[in-house]
Amino acid sequence: MQLTPEERQNSSLTPERLKFAIDQVRVNGYVILESVLTPDFVGELHETFMRTLNEYIRRTDSNRGKNRYQMHMPFMEPFNDARIITNTFALPILDALLGEDCVCHYFASDTPLPGSEHQNVHSDIHRLFPGMPISPPTFAAVVNVPLVDFTEENGPVEIWPGGTHLMPEDAPMRELTDVVDSKLCLMPAGSILVRDMRMWHRGTPNRSNAARPNMAMIYARYWLKTHYPKIGIPQDTYDKLSDRAKKLFRFEDIGGELVNVPVS
Repeated sequence: MQLTPEERQNSSLTPERLKFAIDQVRVNGYVILESVLTPDFVGELHETFMRTLNEYIRRTDSNRGKNRYQMHMPFMEPFNDARIITNTFALPILDALLGEDCVCHYFASDTPLPGSEHQNVHSDIHRLFPGMPISPPTFAAVVNVPLVDFTEENGPVEIWPGGTHLMPEDAPMRELTDVVDSKLCLMPAGSILVRDMRMWHRGTPNRSNAARPNMAMIYARYWLKTHYPKIGIPQDTYDKLSDRAKKLFRFEDIGGELVNVPVS
């Protein structure tokens, strides 16, 4: 979805377009809001991110396949800016899908470097009720923010929309993904991708000559418990957050230490 001039001016989707975005996630598993963030802000994010990632790479082996890095993000500026964590375009979609008491419990990134390879097709979460023949409504959603344009060459995420987030757990993923249409998420830097966490997807090879950085957050219904480490948020940082942001991160490690802080 491309934002209209009116929506940019008001910093929100119109009620009709908000409903359409919500319906896309419910039916198709995802929605892309194009070029939500300004180029200047994306540039600031990208510069700080690459400094953070390069230091991380120096002390860490690739951990998501060849030349692909998952990195937990430090909960600091500019990454925890309100335009990211309580984005006025994305948050109403998440509220409708997950409830206004939802939480954010994952604050990280996924970056394929040149020479990365295809990941195996996978879902990011298990079924809530094993053996249940039908799927419940959305209970967790991934929010991705590309810090460069996602092109066919630099390793965009590949998704299987149209209901894979609703498939029974015993569906033969490997066989079905060979015959069911997939889609590359090609989008400009500063866009926002909201996808049901259950959607089948995979990382693709980065055939460019530069990293393809991408912020990743998981928002969920407040009762969902996962294996992810709690997000370290210093007390003074938490105290400065908006009331809504405090509510989103209320179950994290408040008073904890930042991770992967880049050297100034």
